[in-house]
Amino acid sequence: MNLKTAALRLGVHYQTAYRWVRSGQLVAVKVGSGYEVSDAAVARLQAQRTAMERTPERAAGDPQRWADATSSGNDDALHVLDTMVDAVTLDASAVAGSAARVAAENLGDAAFLYRRAATEEMPDRLVVIAAAHRDPVSEVAANTLGRDPRTSTNLVRRAVASGETICVPQVPQRELRRRLHPELHEHLHITGCFSALVAPIGRTAALLVTRDLPGRPYSGDDVALVDAIAARVARADERVRCWSGAWELRRAMVKVFEAPTFDGNCFDALPATGADAGMPPPEPVVAVLDLGLRHVACSNPYAALVGEDAAQLVGVSLRSLVHDGGALDDALAPVLLGEIDFRSVELDVVADDARVALHVAMVRRQDATPRGVVVVAHSVPALSGG
Repeated sequence: MNLKTAALRLGVHYQTAYRWVRSGQLVAVKVGSGYEVSDAAVARLQAQRTAMERTPERAAGDPQRWADATSSGNDDALHVLDTMVDAVTLDASAVAGSAARVAAENLGDAAFLYRRAATEEMPDRLVVIAAAHRDPVSEVAANTLGRDPRTSTNLVRRAVASGETICVPQVPQRELRRRLHPELHEHLHITGCFSALVAPIGRTAALLVTRDLPGRPYSGDDVALVDAIAARVARADERVRCWSGAWELRRAMVKVFEAPTFDGNCFDALPATGADAGMPPPEPVVAVLDLGLRHVACSNPYAALVGEDAAQLVGVSLRSLVHDGGALDDALAPVLLGEIDFRSVELDVVADDARVALHVAMVRRQDATPRGVVVVAHSVPALSGG
């Protein structure tokens, strides 16, 4: 049949059918100056249009699962995430997984946490590192859709690039199917995407949540909750960055100060960490203590962090610089007693009531006897938003 006949069969204007041909939705063969469309092509498009109107069977079958979580439930979930974030050192993957689960349970229905995984060919490539769904079977389908490399991540990339949360109250199903590879369309019978909300996590990650059913667009409260969850993932990521750099520097300090001459001022021998591209490396925030936790030497940034002058800190006990000296003693007792050689502790310093992380290591002689303590310090990443 020609395109005009096909348009009549489909119940649309000729120009609409022509746009479908140009976009590839309606398969047609160009013959001369016109197009010929087969019965199968018309039937295929009709079936696709019908599928766009169908809600996922599992989603529609259990409406009770769509009851919104109470505010106290949200608060409890965020509290659990906070406790997890506070435990992060070098790996935040558990926080990412739990964040996706919290988002799925409290915002519904599916949640995906994306991270940048750049390659030379795809510098802005984003991949799913955690996915969750309220329904176990739908979670399998959602993981297939989200993790398939052919699934479009344009919306996620826009949020990451702009740094702004993006809400799509009603996702056009025709557009959704166009952006999914045809091999994946069958999974839309189990899980769908009728509303989408994506919050950036710094400039390298994002949290995407979707809803399986129409008529339930995300609200302002939903935006606030997804921002709060994303903020906790961002804080976990920042902790990994800080802790990784601090532990690398602490290892270097141990190596430097294990030398036969214990020179407390040889900070120049330490490697530069945390420098931005094109910027000079920052001076390390480090100190050397004796076995009584009194300062032998420290860098100027360390002194500024604890609210003192570097020269005046010599001989000053670390205990006098923190609000809770007992907590410091308890935390460092295993190090001073020889049970362990490395310990990280978070405490509030007297200066400005700032919370700092102290990454401590015992320096030992070749015969393992203690000779001093090295410290790397930095501010504890705060929660931005949420």
